[in-house]
Amino acid sequence: RKFAMSEPFIPQDEIVIRDVETMKVVADEQRLKILKALREPATVKEIAAALGSNNTRLYYHVRMLEQHGLIQVVGINIESGIVEKSYQATARRILIRNPILAGAELPAASAVAIYRNLFDEARDGFAAAFANRAASEPEPPRHPFASRKSFRLTESQLTEFHARLDALIKETDRLAQVNEGLAGEPFDLLVAFYRPVQE
Repeated sequence: RKFAMSEPFIPQDEIVIRDVETMKVVADEQRLKILKALREPATVKEIAAALGSNNTRLYYHVRMLEQHGLIQVVGINIESGIVEKSYQATARRILIRNPILAGAELPAASAVAIYRNLFDEARDGFAAAFANRAASEPEPPRHPFASRKSFRLTESQLTEFHARLDALIKETDRLAQVNEGLAGEPFDLLVAFYRPVQE
């Protein structure tokens, strides 16, 4: 017998993870795959089939995600006395506070897993946007576009450049708050600034 929840579940648009413990939970490639699979309701058995994984091993990961509020039960099915739960991600987008700010509390391997997922999602999102770009977009296009630059900076130039870049990023946060609920088009921005390691 299927039991629907008292009210249909509507995920939040996004949640922001700021505490290190939840970052550690998310910073696992298997759990990141589970979160992606749970953009729509699914049972552990269905997730296992989609990921080609052993469903017994997935229960631990699902329990961790549920305990930290990243997924929740949205349906229950009882078959021959066996209870099977359907889960769904609590938000359509899960944003993570810059893992670098967590310092040594977040292991390097966990931070790398978070960044890898960040770049993977941006790659997929950009590819989809590029495939559906408007033919009438002017040159140079306002969106979508990508650019990679290599350049040298003095110490004072680095400080100035970083301040300007940080101000631009904070401006996107301000616009997100000001325009919340408006009918404007959504946009994504990914910024990666680093000093290459010399091999």
